[in-house]
Amino acid sequence: MTEQKNKLIKALRLWFEKNELDSDVEFYSQEEWRGRCEEYHNEADFIVTSEGGLHFLLNFGDSDSFYELTDSFGFIAEMGHSWNIGFYYDSDPTGKNNPNVSYKSKLRDARWREKRKYILAKCEGKCEDCGKEDNLEVHHCFYVYGNDPWEYPLDSLRGLCRDCHEKRGRIEMLLRAHLASIKTSELEEIIKNIKIITISHWKSQNPP
Repeated sequence: MTEQKNKLIKALRLWFEKNELDSDVEFYSQEEWRGRCEEYHNEADFIVTSEGGLHFLLNFGDSDSFYELTDSFGFIAEMGHSWNIGFYYDSDPTGKNNPNVSYKSKLRDARWREKRKYILAKCEGKCEDCGKEDNLEVHHCFYVYGNDPWEYPLDSLRGLCRDCHEKRGRIEMLLRAHLASIKTSELEEIIKNIKIITISHWKSQNPP
């Protein structure tokens, strides 16, 4: 459970940062939380508090991505007050969390099949790059060492046809190959520009 908890916390930190909530949240261990003598979540494995941004996003934004990410690591997230969320480990009696299973076998796991089904339904059975409707696959836009295929947020997965999937993989590999020549400060500027492009794209797809 400890390994899964640490992996989830790492994934949540990345998710919070992507959604610009990293300065809004605080993580507490069970021991730290009990020391505060709070009303809720004293049995939680860990707790996240928020000054309001997370609560707003979960009520008016992409809550599916948050709860699905939590669930993919075998945890249940429960709201206490509006400013705190407790995370409880949901034991895996089926024994699916077997570290010796091959990656190919993990792609047959029900948790991955369910997530894959969701992504392909979300893109309405069409490649998100070219619009083709045949040979659709789900692409991971990034990988975290040690994570299982289903342990990624929904917005990091993309429905692609086989040709676009292979092309995307080559381009992303080429992009990573160029990173060695770029300073961290330059990468930060690139991220800022990507966020601007992402917001612009979202607005074009969701007119008022």
